[in-house]
Order: sequence, then C-alpha cells, then structure tokens
Amino acid sequence: MVPGLNLHSLARGAISALHPEVPARLYQSAGQVTGEDGAVKGVYAPGVPVSAQIQSEGPTALAHADRVGREEVSRKLYLFSEPGRRVAGIVRPLARGGDMLQLEDGTWWLVEGVIEDFTLSGWACVRATMQVGGPDFGGGEDQP
Repeated sequence: MVPGLNLHSLARGAISALHPEVPARLYQSAGQVTGEDGAVKGVYAPGVPVSAQIQSEGPTALAHADRVGREEVSRKLYLFSEPGRRVAGIVRPLARGGDMLQLEDGTWWLVEGVIEDFTLSGWACVRATMQVGGPDFGGGEDQP
C-alpha cells in the first residue's frame, strides 16, 4: 500500500453514480443522564450533516452480529463527512448508547457498531438498526 493513497476516494465517484448517497444528520452520543423519575435518557451533541450510502446486510453478517432470531431492520451504512469526525456504536462500559442518524426520509437509525473506521480519510462503515422514533432532545435547540 502506498502511504497517502486513498483508494476509496478514487472509487467513490463510480460507486455514487450507481448507488447515490443520501443526506443525513449525525447526532453523536455524549453519554446518559438519569432524570428525577429514575429514567435514563441519552444525551446527544448537536446534529451535523453527513451523507450515507445504505446497503442491506446478508444473513452471514447478521449471524456474526448474533441477531439471527431478532425481527428488526439492520443495514450497513457508509458515512461520509469531513475527515476526523469519528462515529461510535454502543459502548456499555462508557455509558454510551450509540450515535443516532436521521436520514432524509425522516427515519432514525441507531449505530450499534463500527465495521470499518477510516474517519481520518472522511468515511466509516457502520451497522445500524432502524428505530421507532428519534431521541428525546428534551426541548433543546437542535431538534430536527
């Protein structure tokens, strides 16, 4: 491999011509808080624009993710943003619930894990699961 050669950037134009990217907003997890009623609520940084390519996951990938018996919609998403914007999945020991994505069609997706991390080159591949609704921003300014 040649240092500094980003093969993805060379192939991205051809890939996007066949399978267009969609606009999305990334809400990065900033931990959790416990309310007075004892309910745990995720805290998210303000949303930032990213673009995403959405791909289905085959049964082999889902079996490896230990999800064979679940009824859910999981997808592999390639996320593109400015270099260095690191996306994160669920990290229970750090009380991180996983980043959230809202696609242009209004659907919400929970990032469960990072499959490939090339954030220094401006992209990452993540496994995400569709959610019934988005996070509770608690009346904050950055509500979608």
